[in-house]
Amino acid sequence: MAGLAWIDFDQADRDRTRRIIDLFDEKDTRDELGLGAVRDALSDLLFPGTSTIQTRLRYMLFVPWVYRIAAQERSGRAPAERARALEINLIRALETGGESNGVIGSVAREGLKRLPSDVYWAGLFTLGIRRLPGGRSAYLEARDPTPLWAANLPAPQEGFLTQTSFRLRGEEADFLRDRLRLSVPGTLFDELAQAHDVAQTETIWSHPGREGFSAQNRAIVKQAERFSALMHGAALLYNLLLAERAQALHGATAGDGGARVDDYRHRLEAWRAGLDPQLLADWDLDVLWELSGCTIHRVSVLTRQFVEDWRNLVQQGATEGGGSSDARQLIATRERRLKGAKARLSNDAALARWGGASGTQPLTFRWREARMHLKDLADA
Repeated sequence: MAGLAWIDFDQADRDRTRRIIDLFDEKDTRDELGLGAVRDALSDLLFPGTSTIQTRLRYMLFVPWVYRIAAQERSGRAPAERARALEINLIRALETGGESNGVIGSVAREGLKRLPSDVYWAGLFTLGIRRLPGGRSAYLEARDPTPLWAANLPAPQEGFLTQTSFRLRGEEADFLRDRLRLSVPGTLFDELAQAHDVAQTETIWSHPGREGFSAQNRAIVKQAERFSALMHGAALLYNLLLAERAQALHGATAGDGGARVDDYRHRLEAWRAGLDPQLLADWDLDVLWELSGCTIHRVSVLTRQFVEDWRNLVQQGATEGGGSSDARQLIATRERRLKGAKARLSNDAALARWGGASGTQPLTFRWREARMHLKDLADA
């Protein structure tokens, strides 16, 4: 049976692996066509320190506070057990403080597997709040854990593990803005944070202040907009092919029968009709690959070729009428290269596990998480 092995390198490696595991549970956001490296590269360039599993910004302070207490506590429990108990206490403290949106572990409680420290540990390092590399256990077992955190980390309010909220105090917001300015200067996350931005648009490219972004950030946003628009069509065609194959195998007894096929055909046509030709006309993909190369994410030659081939087919009108044979073959070949014998378009058992929608949501590059963080900052 195939699976994911746990690789014990560093927290960044573990965080990336966790993100992959999370995406298996979100059928509409799975990376079915192997575009994750490009998606994550642009996300990191725009909103460094964030991830799709983050909820509220004050966890960037809760985690250091909890770990300081756990490191200082002297009891018979192992350091990791002390930290875990404190993070579980934090769930109750937030709920006592009236919070319900974004509380990590509100359902799982003591059975929580993904602790806030696991979710935010990598981001804490990116933003310079955590100053030293390494995992959580290494910090807890260190003789002197003091140097781990930024020297000007604000002190917690007394009793925060009994009752607290996500509302940032003024000094906390100032500290976080300083961390952005010092650790990821000039990024869009930093730029919007300094501007006290509160825009709640669906995408970053529909932001009303887009034309006022720095030239570099405008360029990255443009790349993100183009990539999301282009590859959304590939995802829709992929799902159309799955729907057609499911119908051919099982006929009208398979779920919605032909309704699902019709739905994806309509969605693909609507996508094609709404695609601005100018968005792709002068797009130099070498710029996208160059930007991606500035991050830790490596875009393979095969992925580049797939994106370039799809762009060319779209410009030639190969997605009309449910997709030309060349467009369909490109998608099928891409899945087979990624998944081998587990490809849904050739494996009946794998197809049976398809939930009817996989990777169909347009890419937004962590804007949803970033805009919540920005709102938390502005509301301080």
